[in-house]
Amino acid sequence: MFGSNEVDERANIILFLGSGLLTIFWQIITYLGIPTPEVYALLAIFTFSGFAGLLKTIIFKESLKGFICFDIVSKGLSLFIPFIVAFAAKSIPPLSFFVDYCFSFLILGEIFTFLIYIQCIKTRNKDINHIDIYNLGLSNLKAFIIKYLKVNDKKGD
Repeated sequence: MFGSNEVDERANIILFLGSGLLTIFWQIITYLGIPTPEVYALLAIFTFSGFAGLLKTIIFKESLKGFICFDIVSKGLSLFIPFIVAFAAKSIPPLSFFVDYCFSFLILGEIFTFLIYIQCIKTRNKDINHIDIYNLGLSNLKAFIIKYLKVNDKKGD
């Protein structure tokens, strides 16, 4: 087994690296000028939504590996969307109002996801449709651009 000193040393390394990552994360948020209440709200909603999704997966005896591969990874990747917009807004200041909208849409979408998971668990119906706000918004934006900016939607152009 592990000696006490070896376990303490590993725990200290993990704590040191974790605190370093948190410091870098909050420095990036400060640099980008993102309000911290939005970040706290987003992280809290993601936590509740992830926990509800895990409960739904366990209750309906779905694949835990599928939950981890799809839900957790997609939530993690969707966290990057507002930060990418915030980085773009750093160099193009008129885009700064999009940062708040990205956070708001992401928070709203996760609240809907959380409510759908709760409704699935309550009604024992795992086939309740899920509304994806980002894909809906992107398809509407694409249709707007194609309609008003005379862009061809053909591949290869």
